[in-house]
Amino acid sequence: MSANHQPPAAAPSGPAVLVVDDDPAILDFVRDALENKGYQVYTAIDGAALQVARERQPALILLDIMMPGMDGVEVSRRLRADPATAHIPLVAMSAVAHLRTKAAQMAVNDRLPKPFHLEGLYRMVEHWAGVA
Repeated sequence: MSANHQPPAAAPSGPAVLVVDDDPAILDFVRDALENKGYQVYTAIDGAALQVARERQPALILLDIMMPGMDGVEVSRRLRADPATAHIPLVAMSAVAHLRTKAAQMAVNDRLPKPFHLEGLYRMVEHWAGVA
């Protein structure tokens, strides 16, 4: 092995988390942060989350509220109505003003206001999905 060759990184082996947001920068940021902690991370935009949640059965779904197409309120309603996904904890993520007005319409387990700090994100994920 040459001095410049790095062994491949180990595949994440911790609980799976589905991150649903319409902002690619948020998806990348949260995915990178959680993968660095050992979580398996799946991402989706708006209604695509329904199929990913059914197929992947994540331990937790982090769900943005304000999205084009199908918003977080409708995504949460459909996830809760589906017996295959109804048991998965949901954490609503959004700007503080949106959390106050929209999250009350959602069947979520918790709320994570944006912008959030990494430590707050880690605590929330560890609480609902377990420690990686």
